[in-house]
Amino acid sequence: MNHQYKDLYIDTRTKRVFRQGQEVHLTCTEYRLLLVLLGNVGRVFSREELLRRVWGITVPVRTRTVDIHIARLRRKLGLREEIRAVMRKGYALRPLPPTQH
Repeated sequence: MNHQYKDLYIDTRTKRVFRQGQEVHLTCTEYRLLLVLLGNVGRVFSREELLRRVWGITVPVRTRTVDIHIARLRRKLGLREEIRAVMRKGYALRPLPPTQH
């Protein structure tokens, strides 16, 4: 299933991401993180849940890995406002008005 969000198009068959028609290179981990957020727009994910879903880490760890990868996605995809941090909870991708899907 392909995804579209704002000016992004994600081709899940080829695992390629395009912004304004130009391909954006994402690491495998960044791509998996993006798919989790896109598949659950509006849902807040804790860092622990993202570590489990994206990295497969099931034991409690203290790491800034999620924060670093979120920052990279924001920068690469121009989603500084759309990927929001929820204080003491985690991260969520903002729902868009119906005309911007």
